[in-house]
Amino acid sequence: MEEDSEYGAGQIQVLEGLEAVRKRPAMYVGSTDARGPHHLVYEVVDNSIDEALAGYCSSIEVVLHDDGSVSVTDDGRGIPVDTHEEYDRPAVEVIMTVLHAGGKFDNKSYQVSGGLHGVGVSVVNALSERLAVEIERDGGKYQERFEYGEPVTDLETVEDVREDRTGTTIRFRPDSDIFETDEFDYTTLSTRLRELAFLNSGVEITLRDERDGDEQAEAVTFEYEGGIREFVEYLNDSRSPLHEDVIYIDEETDGVQVEIALQATRDLQSSTHAFANNINTREGGTHLTGFKTALTRIVNDYANEHDMLGELDGENLKGEDIREGLTAVISIKHPDPQFEGQTKTKLGNSEVRGIVESTIHEGLGTFFEENPDTARAIISKAIEAAKARKAAKEAEKLTRRKNALESTTLPGKLADCQTRTPEDAELFIVEGDSAGGCFVGDTEIALASGESMTLEELVEGYEAGETHYAYTIKQDGSIGLEEIRHPRMTKEDASLVEVTLDNGESIQCTPDHEFMLRDGTYTEAGNLEAGDSLMPLYRKSSDTSEPNITIDGYEMVKQPNRTNFWKFTHLLADRYNLARERYHEDDGDHNHHVDFDKRNNRPDNIERLSKEDHLELHRTHAKETLHTEEVYEKFFEDEAALVDAVSAYNHTVVSVEHLDETADVYDIEIPGTHNFALESGVFVHNSAKQARDREFQAVLPIRGKILNVEKHRLDRILQNEEIRAMIRAIGTGVGEEFDIENLRYNKIIAATDADVDGAHIRTLLLTFFYRHMRPLLENGHVYAIKPPLYRIRYRGETYDAMTDEERDRIVEEVCDGNPSQVQRFKGLGEMNPEQLWDTAMNPENRILKQMTIEDAAEADRMFSVLMGEAVEPRKRFIQDHATDAEWVDI
Repeated sequence: MEEDSEYGAGQIQVLEGLEAVRKRPAMYVGSTDARGPHHLVYEVVDNSIDEALAGYCSSIEVVLHDDGSVSVTDDGRGIPVDTHEEYDRPAVEVIMTVLHAGGKFDNKSYQVSGGLHGVGVSVVNALSERLAVEIERDGGKYQERFEYGEPVTDLETVEDVREDRTGTTIRFRPDSDIFETDEFDYTTLSTRLRELAFLNSGVEITLRDERDGDEQAEAVTFEYEGGIREFVEYLNDSRSPLHEDVIYIDEETDGVQVEIALQATRDLQSSTHAFANNINTREGGTHLTGFKTALTRIVNDYANEHDMLGELDGENLKGEDIREGLTAVISIKHPDPQFEGQTKTKLGNSEVRGIVESTIHEGLGTFFEENPDTARAIISKAIEAAKARKAAKEAEKLTRRKNALESTTLPGKLADCQTRTPEDAELFIVEGDSAGGCFVGDTEIALASGESMTLEELVEGYEAGETHYAYTIKQDGSIGLEEIRHPRMTKEDASLVEVTLDNGESIQCTPDHEFMLRDGTYTEAGNLEAGDSLMPLYRKSSDTSEPNITIDGYEMVKQPNRTNFWKFTHLLADRYNLARERYHEDDGDHNHHVDFDKRNNRPDNIERLSKEDHLELHRTHAKETLHTEEVYEKFFEDEAALVDAVSAYNHTVVSVEHLDETADVYDIEIPGTHNFALESGVFVHNSAKQARDREFQAVLPIRGKILNVEKHRLDRILQNEEIRAMIRAIGTGVGEEFDIENLRYNKIIAATDADVDGAHIRTLLLTFFYRHMRPLLENGHVYAIKPPLYRIRYRGETYDAMTDEERDRIVEEVCDGNPSQVQRFKGLGEMNPEQLWDTAMNPENRILKQMTIEDAAEADRMFSVLMGEAVEPRKRFIQDHATDAEWVDI
């Protein structure tokens, strides 16, 4: 223990009161979500760590109690209990009730202080419904209790104790009215406490969980005499080191203590973690810059001095080459750290860079001279990394983008959004290229132009800039027109079924493509049965020999939502144009076919004219028109009279056959209700992935499981088509080329199923983002969909449940035990487009989980354990955590 220093009421400096804490808690503890209560624990533990840094504390215990409270006990000097001169109250009471009151503001008490927010236990007290402090010092045990930040007892002397017994216990329960949850997560706490034990060698930190009512519950104790050397060994548990011993450098300059531990491995991923006063500086800072700069210089100096860079044609190694496979921990202790950056986790002290550089230069330079074999092994691996980097350079060019949301090189299967404001845009990464089903390429689509085109022809035309319009069933059940968007091939060698209709037409598609039944519902092709009645598209040419028809040869369609009602198709185009304000009703009451072809009812071929202008136009273009003046005098006289007394009939299914052969399949996108008519005369749904708002939601399908990037260098990674598509869609580039300014979407959402395959795909995506686009995670841009497990219907209403318990509650309390339907979703792929929009894509209803890195070092280690080459650590992890699994898919 260090020589005793002053620590009494006189060293307690007061800066301001607590008035604002309960009103704006997030300003003081970062957030009021699940992280908030944990930050309260960290704030109390940080006080104990400060005692340890000052040399007065060697043991800390954190206990989770069964009443929802948590206690932190240390064997430090104990909070002062004598009277504070200015406040005429016990110093402990001042510390607990006045913001920024504490010994940290007087360097006579603490040379170095940790804690991100530095707000002291007064904030913990203010945000707790109750708090009790117990202190042992000066031969006595003292207690005081508080509620909602206010003292409810005086400081009381409980008993006498030995003079050498000292310490503090603070027990508190977070205020449930302030925090979204007051539950403590054992794993979250143990991860941070382990990290603190690594960063403060010799300090014993114990975590005990008594929430099951067992006061003798087994505890876990973290104590590492080797400090950050053992931290590096822990991080490299699943990796293959290039050299046996961890390189350790420890130096103090101008009151700044610098500790660095590093070990090179045969792995491909870098794992570098920087801390300042025990704070994980995720945004880096001057200490990390100094480390990287000095490391690059020293390695290149040694390599050049020993003529090792001949294979690189005279080029030096880059920092990224040297850091490949390197695990390093940098920890500095500074008496006056300056933090900056968006989350105040970037060290800003300019003098630290030079201190770290000189420390590394001297320490690592000496190590290389004394261990030439290790130096050569590290440099040889860096040279291999440099070769791979140069090989990847050309592939990387394919992934770069000039400007956010402005490029002609977007992946072909990306269904992009319309907005050009990245802050509003969302990208859904979905499983499979054919979610919702697709058709073979020669399937013909009925077009408003009076012709039909195959899907392959539509793709070719779309790439050439053509626009086409399809028939669609609108929300009210009537037929309208919509623009065909993004025709594309969605899957190669897909399994097929053939649906044969009673009109002799045959349709080949994937088994999951949905056909519209006559009642407006949908059934997948593979589930259709003989006799099923499909929603028909009936078209005919107008004939003046029929009652109330005054013009010949114009296409009419039968409206399925009204009995025996036929409507001119050019009126559908007119409605389309009016809705989009291409023109207005007062532009005229006559519709004119711009190309004089009365069979071409594309909306862009229809315009409104006055009766006089319309007739004059046809007089001057008599040779081009198919009309007569006599016909146009009657044109549009009585729209309501366009009714034909033809009895209704339906297209029905004759058979559904599963085919042995496979084929490439295609799909299109239809805004609105997402259905369209085939030339064979029936309506079908477009891809389920189009259950989105095209204005701000983009969809990128990925085929199968992407490459596990944990096991490959960037040159190999960039050969993977799915990863290249993601990089091009997201727009930021990867690795050293990453530029957050080019991000095309504010939210990147993993939309995978809730089964084992879906979880694996999600993990592969997170591994890729963590290793090569980490700022996306650090800045909160990555999300995962949490769709409901159940959908319950009752008396026309729909209710969603996330768990079995919630389902049971809804069934009993809402449905009186008698629901109309209870549907269990295995995943997103089971939902029809309306359900998918409702539960996963509609911002008003969906539940998204933001994927963040609360602890970068532990995340780094877990990615290596779960996704790396070594099997034994993964096997050990599964054995240790098998009983923790909530469900297993067998």
